[in-house]
Amino acid sequence: MPTIDLAKISLLAGLNQKELVWLKRFLLKKTYSAGDLIMSKGKSRDRVIIIVSGLISLETKIDGEETIALFKGGETVGEMALIEKNGYHQYTLKAISDKVDTLELSVYNWHTIIKKEPMIAQKLYHNIALLLKRRLNHANNKLVTLFATGKIIGQYEDLETIAQSLIKVILNIIPSKRALFISTFSPDNKIHLEENIGWTNLKKGAYYPIKNDRLLKLVSKEKTTVIFEKNKRPKGYNDSPYLAKSLIVVPIVNQKNTLGFIILGDKSNGHNFSINNQILLEAIANQVAPAINNIAASHLKSAEKSLHKVYIDPFANY
Repeated sequence: MPTIDLAKISLLAGLNQKELVWLKRFLLKKTYSAGDLIMSKGKSRDRVIIIVSGLISLETKIDGEETIALFKGGETVGEMALIEKNGYHQYTLKAISDKVDTLELSVYNWHTIIKKEPMIAQKLYHNIALLLKRRLNHANNKLVTLFATGKIIGQYEDLETIAQSLIKVILNIIPSKRALFISTFSPDNKIHLEENIGWTNLKKGAYYPIKNDRLLKLVSKEKTTVIFEKNKRPKGYNDSPYLAKSLIVVPIVNQKNTLGFIILGDKSNGHNFSINNQILLEAIANQVAPAINNIAASHLKSAEKSLHKVYIDPFANY
């Protein structure tokens, strides 16, 4: 199993080296494979999970399976087991990388810690409160953003106004120095910049041929989000017009068609874009996709009507 510096785990913040060494004896090592259920909805909460390596997803079922959040190495899940006695899991936790290594603290061992080292338990309680506060803020941000997205889509009919309003909402939740909202339903295979914040080399309202855009061609083909970490662009993308120290590109997909993209560059706090940023932006993209599809269909219908009026109606009675 890979090693991890326990002092860098948020749940264990503030513990000195002697306390960490004492606590380590109660952390059980476990390994999971892709698809394994680490925690199941409806089952009793009996342990807290520290992820050493790998990626796990927190999921629920509403209309099909939905990923609520993703957790990676260094993060913890299941802290409520140490707070709520005889509680039950409200969600399912699943391993999604090929291998997931964890350290796990059982409720049984937690009771031992409370009795033998109450100061350590007190520090962990404090850290749990901070973790839960941050997660609540994230959940509230997601709910507010999705509510605002639905309201914007229902209120406006033109894509430019929708794009401007959505980018404003997104930047309020994920402050970034650059942002783009791009549509792709141009009849001559061009992308259209509906909104542009911060990319001075690109012009809002302009059309650009997608055939010359290596990055968007890739995202359009794969229909998956791409994240470039700070100054780590893959070889071949240094000539991309969306130059930024860090970048996230989210496709707007309706069934098999890519209808556009949401792009953010350079988070204001200097950090890389996170997996939870990705989840939120993908939820917005899924919400706005049907609206873009309807607008595109409306434009096509209007164009057909104009052609009919100019080229067919005058000769109908000839």
